[in-house]
Amino acid sequence: MDKAIVFGMFDFVNFHICKSLLDKGIEVRGIHLEEPENVPFVDEKRLEVGRNANFIEQSLHEWESNPEKDKSNTGLFISVYDLFMSKKEHILKNGTVTKPIIQYLEDNKNDVNIVFILPVQMLTSTYKGKEIEEFIGLIKELGKSTQLFYLPALYGPWQTPSFLFQQVIVSNYEKVDITSEEREWTKDVLFINDAVESILDLMETEKTGGYLLESGRKNHWLRCADYLNISENHKNKKKSEILQVNSEIVKVTVKKVTPFNQSIKEQKDHVQRLYANRL
Repeated sequence: MDKAIVFGMFDFVNFHICKSLLDKGIEVRGIHLEEPENVPFVDEKRLEVGRNANFIEQSLHEWESNPEKDKSNTGLFISVYDLFMSKKEHILKNGTVTKPIIQYLEDNKNDVNIVFILPVQMLTSTYKGKEIEEFIGLIKELGKSTQLFYLPALYGPWQTPSFLFQQVIVSNYEKVDITSEEREWTKDVLFINDAVESILDLMETEKTGGYLLESGRKNHWLRCADYLNISENHKNKKKSEILQVNSEIVKVTVKKVTPFNQSIKEQKDHVQRLYANRL
């Protein structure tokens, strides 16, 4: 991969993908799906990536208005996972979002590898998100290859408040109404850096198909929750759902599982720095 296009680049998963690609020396074009000023701590995020010569930040309109044919191996990353967790998947029904993506892929279909980052809930019998499925159906055949990565709960720096871990950590610095979000998958959890590393490794194979990423650790989410002293009341509110994984989806244990005492400390330290800068 020589270049990458990341949609919704300041979202939790996308932002880590963006940083990891830049660390590898890959040119990244970050495209906004909504006004970046609505993103918490957007200035701090810009400071982390904005000085990199390989990084270009654009609105969707700017990207659409300056089309270019990429005669290079390009990865196009769409984290539906972030939209799902923030309950914004309705964006995918908006023609102003889908049309420029479709046009770009039609113009560059021999040079673009599509990467979908998806919530593992899509593999349950109770999932009813037609917006996501319809969007995937629109564009999955337009690239040179299409890979779908299904992820459980994720944690780490820049985790959004829709996750229980972040709520509990932030509650040390401001008043927070700690609630269990029904969309958070609690049968497994991955540290964001471990998940992104495995995604990028698998992405480089350009092998079309679906992948379910797992920690390989029993009760890993619960163990992390215990480490954070999350109450039994919040832990027990989670529904028990069973994944329906067919033969077309490959289960992949991430090659590295950062110890949760180390990874949660990294998230705690990050939150502390963010709130210290607000004082």
